[in-house]
Amino acid sequence: MLVAEYDYDTDIAVQREESLRIGIQQGIEQGIQQGFSDGSYQTKLETARLMKQANCELDFIMQMTGLSAEDIANLSK
Repeated sequence: MLVAEYDYDTDIAVQREESLRIGIQQGIEQGIQQGFSDGSYQTKLETARLMKQANCELDFIMQMTGLSAEDIANLSK
């Protein structure tokens, strides 16, 4: 094998490893972000449920939580 072929093969292997590392890192970051979003949504639902139990007005619950009327209505289901 020539030195040039070795360097090319090495470069390709290094690029693949780097691409894989970057892809994994991006996947982890997206997973963390999705987890935060899901947790935030669940917190809003719990807050709305408690407000609904306290007989707060629908408009007030929507304003405080940012949830839709449909989301809030589905809490009782």
